[in-house]
Amino acid sequence: MDGDIELELAPGSARGEYSVRVIQAPAGGNASGIFRLDVDRILERRGELEATVLASAVAARRTTPVAELPVRGVGQELFQALFTREVYGTYRASLGAAQHSGQQLRVVLRLAAPELAAMPWEMLYDPETESYLCQTEPLLRHVPAPDYHLNPLEIVPPLRILGLIASPRDLAPLNVDAERNHLTAALAGPISEGRIELAWAPGGSWEDVQSMLLQGPWHVVHFIGHGDYDARNDEGRIALTGPDGRASMVRAIRLMALLSVAVPRPRLVVLNSCSSGETGREDLFSGTASTLVRSGISAVAAMQFAISDGAAIAFAQGFYAAIANGRGVDEAARVGRISVMGSPDGTLEWVTPALYVRGGDTQLFNLKAAARPAAKNTPGPAGPGTVAPSDSPAESTEPSAARVRQAELRALYVQACAELRTKHYPVAIELFDDLLTLDGGYRDASVLRASAARHLERSEEYRQAREAEDAGEWTAAASGFAAVKDDPDFPDAARRELECAKRQRIADLQGELEYHAGSGSWQAAVDVAAELYSLDPGASDPDGLATKARSELRRESEELRLAQRAAQQGRLPRSEADRPASPQEPRPAAGSPDPRLLAAGGIVLAVAGGLLAAFFTYLNWFDEEGWWYNGGEVSVRLAYALLAPAGYLLLLLAGLPERTETGRVALAVAIGAGALLGVVGFEPDLLWAATASTLVQAAFGLWAGILAIRAPDAPVLAGWLLLACLVTLPLIWIPGEDLSARAVVFVIQNATVAACGLVFLGLGLTRNVGGRRNGKDKR
Repeated sequence: MDGDIELELAPGSARGEYSVRVIQAPAGGNASGIFRLDVDRILERRGELEATVLASAVAARRTTPVAELPVRGVGQELFQALFTREVYGTYRASLGAAQHSGQQLRVVLRLAAPELAAMPWEMLYDPETESYLCQTEPLLRHVPAPDYHLNPLEIVPPLRILGLIASPRDLAPLNVDAERNHLTAALAGPISEGRIELAWAPGGSWEDVQSMLLQGPWHVVHFIGHGDYDARNDEGRIALTGPDGRASMVRAIRLMALLSVAVPRPRLVVLNSCSSGETGREDLFSGTASTLVRSGISAVAAMQFAISDGAAIAFAQGFYAAIANGRGVDEAARVGRISVMGSPDGTLEWVTPALYVRGGDTQLFNLKAAARPAAKNTPGPAGPGTVAPSDSPAESTEPSAARVRQAELRALYVQACAELRTKHYPVAIELFDDLLTLDGGYRDASVLRASAARHLERSEEYRQAREAEDAGEWTAAASGFAAVKDDPDFPDAARRELECAKRQRIADLQGELEYHAGSGSWQAAVDVAAELYSLDPGASDPDGLATKARSELRRESEELRLAQRAAQQGRLPRSEADRPASPQEPRPAAGSPDPRLLAAGGIVLAVAGGLLAAFFTYLNWFDEEGWWYNGGEVSVRLAYALLAPAGYLLLLLAGLPERTETGRVALAVAIGAGALLGVVGFEPDLLWAATASTLVQAAFGLWAGILAIRAPDAPVLAGWLLLACLVTLPLIWIPGEDLSARAVVFVIQNATVAACGLVFLGLGLTRNVGGRRNGKDKR
């Protein structure tokens, strides 16, 4: 047709990849594209989609836009996959061309990939126009097969419809009278006008159906019952009733043979599942529909989900009324969807019908003007093949209504639980509210609703705590995280609480530092800066206040020293010279090393390094009497295991690398690794342990040296000396098996330690003498 845009969907070169090609379009062109679609994931969501669609039929639904999200999400995903850039351009241009010519655009999908037949294409959602395609344009699935009926079938009204109901006793029971009454009520208008005639087979067995088909002609066959999909034969099946009353599964190809006994063969088949959809496998008529079309039926309308009685009646009313008024089957399907949209408001069940056609013409019938008189009391012809409707339709429909109501309640429950599991708490609460409105005692809905509300409250507290944390409101953030830290949904709340409390303490100390600096209380400012440094070294000197405080202390100390010296020389009155020291007199800073321990450590390291350098020099060049084997090894072991670690330990007690737990741990591990070298380092079988101990000493020594260099009150030179002593030890393994070369490296490394020890001694003496001189000046 000129108003068709036909899209062929075929498999691509890789799994999950497909091609789309425009076969014809009102705007012309042959656009194409490649798209990826996770078919398996969408099929796994079938239960969720079915529950959403069925739940939308509940009259008490207040949140249809929220419940519609799964359907709209899948529809938009399918639309954006199918309408690639060039294909979408052709589609938009074709819409304009069809409107310009006064026609309606029809979307035809040629599904050449079998797995795509199971996709809910009726959900196609255009995000640009915010509309579903099948609501505004006819949408049909074209099955590749030759068209044997090139012209519409000429019919003198009425249009004859054969109704079949099969309710095997081993499947979910159907209320036969209710199902008859539903369809009869839907077609009451056209039947009374003589445009449609409806007859029912007396039973659902093969013999009952065949007998009625022989009483044709029948233009339409309307089947109500159960169906499934035979994966082994890749074919759909329907359930007729066997001789024993149990299900007799009939493959679609056999059903086609059964329908062929009618003359002429029915051109339209409608497959309607009335089960509750409990198992999710009783509504898979799509395989049966496509097989029937391939086998010769011109068009098949099938239900891809379970459908409520109200939606089934509404669709049948619009669908058959359009057929009886001469509309094509594609337009009839669209009219049927619009009828479903009218009741109740907000229902999504218009996506349930799917239309399969063969050939290019969807005008199946040409109804002539003359009309046959309508039957007086019964919708079907007289005789044994007609079953009259029940005299009490309200009573007969009651069980079916109860069954669908239970399906609707369960669908709401399943969807609410799914939203609760995915932590979409506002949506879950709304769904549980709707469910409890319909049935206040449904299962554990009230308990789950309370749980969702509790989780929502804690989620709000956590969100507010995160906002306070981002805004630097540490007290409010810590309080919020403390309220939810025991909830497993927020595993990071406890850590965030501690971090916010620490940040608040840092902020408080920084404020206190500013206060002391502003009032000139320099010693208090230095003490606060030391506490700040232990919490966060990077935040210990805001705006240089700590540095300024230390500078002011040094200046005041120097001024006091000069004043006292001047007083001793008679430059100031005696009374002023004898006044007590200022309370701002400096005392050693929290991170400053003790000069006496620093000097002691230097002495021990100098002795240890010197002895070891002498030992290895003698061993390599002057040991002609076997000194190593006569006790010299013990001396080297003692120097490595006791003397050198003792020197480093004195440095640790002096305050290197910094007076923090981190610094002490770093240097302590390095000391332990060095002592281990003295214990195992000279056993040939434990060479690997000796190597490992030197590497550990170097790694933690590097850490300790860097901490000492960065410490604000420790001499930078002390940090470099630690690096020289501890990081150079692994160099002894570089020469490999060459003992002479290794001895040279031993001598150089230990000489370096001795030299560093002398420098440590000088640092300690310099600071000690300076301190004593200042003390003498003060006295």
